[in-house]
Amino acid sequence: MQMAQYLMCVTTRHEQAKDTHEEELKEYWLKQKKHSRHKFTMTYDDEVELLKGVIGSVRGKPECLKKLSTSTITTLAYIFMGKVANDPVIEGFEVIEKLVIDPERTTTYLKSIGELEKLGWIRLIDTPGRSFTDEPPFSYLQTCIELGDTFHKEIGESQNVSRAFTSNDTCLDALFTYLQAIINDDSELYRVTNTEADLSSVEPHGWFRRITQRVQASTCKLPAAEAHKKYSLSIYQYLSLVGLLGMRDGDVSFDFSDTSEVTSLFAQGRVCRQRMKDHLFGQKSPLIRHRLLEGTRGEFGETVRLSQLGARVLLGKSQCKNSDDLKQRVKKNTLFDLEEPKVKKESVQLPAQVTEAIQSLIFSESRQGKKVREGWHLSLPAAWGSPTGSTVLLYGPPGTGKTLTAQYLASELKLPLLKIDASRVLSCWVGESEQNVRRIFDDYSMLQKELGKSPVLLLNEADQLLGSRDAGTNSVDRMNNNMQNLFLEGLERFSGILVGTTNRRDLLDEAFSRRFTYKLELPAPDKNLRIELWKSHLPMKRLSDDVDIGILADLGLSGGEIRLVIERAVRVLAYRGLTTLDSKILLDIAREELTSRMKRNGSAGRIGFAAVHTS
Repeated sequence: MQMAQYLMCVTTRHEQAKDTHEEELKEYWLKQKKHSRHKFTMTYDDEVELLKGVIGSVRGKPECLKKLSTSTITTLAYIFMGKVANDPVIEGFEVIEKLVIDPERTTTYLKSIGELEKLGWIRLIDTPGRSFTDEPPFSYLQTCIELGDTFHKEIGESQNVSRAFTSNDTCLDALFTYLQAIINDDSELYRVTNTEADLSSVEPHGWFRRITQRVQASTCKLPAAEAHKKYSLSIYQYLSLVGLLGMRDGDVSFDFSDTSEVTSLFAQGRVCRQRMKDHLFGQKSPLIRHRLLEGTRGEFGETVRLSQLGARVLLGKSQCKNSDDLKQRVKKNTLFDLEEPKVKKESVQLPAQVTEAIQSLIFSESRQGKKVREGWHLSLPAAWGSPTGSTVLLYGPPGTGKTLTAQYLASELKLPLLKIDASRVLSCWVGESEQNVRRIFDDYSMLQKELGKSPVLLLNEADQLLGSRDAGTNSVDRMNNNMQNLFLEGLERFSGILVGTTNRRDLLDEAFSRRFTYKLELPAPDKNLRIELWKSHLPMKRLSDDVDIGILADLGLSGGEIRLVIERAVRVLAYRGLTTLDSKILLDIAREELTSRMKRNGSAGRIGFAAVHTS
């Protein structure tokens, strides 16, 4: 505290000396010229001598200040007093106004500011939105000033520790206070006005730097501060994220969900606002890419809201391990539905060649399989490039087990399954379908990092999204072409596991063929496979003796249809209060299912059909 007391004494005695000297000069001039209206000011020599007298009269000069000039010590003293008075922003001209009486001395004190910065006593921070045509030292007049590392080192560790945040909440409170100051200030101080300013690196002003210094001095965990660097946010992106949290919890009185209002808060002028809006909410913004906030298009324009991930990042709440919570969060924040399937091997009845391909995929994604694959890749004559993931196209008639195969794949690999339907991607809004395609891959990449593993991504009805590209010129054709191009790019760099399903492979664009490592046909099951399907689904211990699985297999139902028949039969038994499943119930329901299919598809519905006669 010796240095702090010394600097306070310097400013106090300097103010007293100026007042005393000015009174003496005024009295002198009144005696000399009684009727003169002359303004009494000190001369150059008077000011130099006064400053020397002040510095000489204050005892106990710290050793670290002895090499500094009298003007430099006085400059540092006034900067320090500004911080003691809790002045949120100190600019160079404010210090000069308190120091200088003779304008000719301005340069001397400005050079003192440069000397203090060079020695680490202070930091100089450019005010955003202002372009400086002057070179140093005159540019220091409109530069914000913060106390530097040398000052904090010399003032003592106890002073530095007192600046530290004691919890994440105190850090957020400081940020909310700072935002409230911006909201309540209509000046250009907080707003970008320079159309050439680099928004990714510009800093609002010294007050924010002081928060950063407190973060650096803190020893406790501060998730709210760590989010800034973790997601490579600019200060304006970071403040927008914090503002959404403050608005949600009632700590900030401003609508940070309105993109136009937020843009105007941080930028002034049409061009600056346009640049700021794209910087905060454009597709390249890390706030959008990392899904820290969510955008919506409402009746009155675009709005944003804090995502659960964004809130968790700032508050530091650990991810809940409850699977139901994870499912809800994924469904709310992404285009996916999350499942954790438990499908047994015996539940999946596939042709032999398809079974082998699925087993090879499962092995290739295991730890051992990845090492074996890497060895093979190194022995290949050409370098092995992308894609590094596993992509599978399952095609065939409805009910042949395409979705069940994807669920079995996830079960065997012990991975979650992310389901996405084409209806959730396609939109009537211009550009939104393309944006959703980007979201598929961005959200998947985010979940990969968050979960520490690669979930199985299931794209149902893939032909709706990966259909043939047309040379049409209307907006729908252009949208479809753009979507497919984005899918092609996404699949090129895809590093996870993707399963696409379709009933109509012929509708897919040929360009997607080489993007799928596996292209597996799941045909309608033959009789032997249908027998196995019935056995794998029927409650064998509750079957009546009259049930003939061979006759049931002759109906030619697919695996999906067999599951529906048994599900409906169980409901009928439950309603009738029966405990045994007999042949009549099964055959009646099976024939209804078969008739329904034939009405939909005509003669094409007679897959493997054979006439069945029962007595």
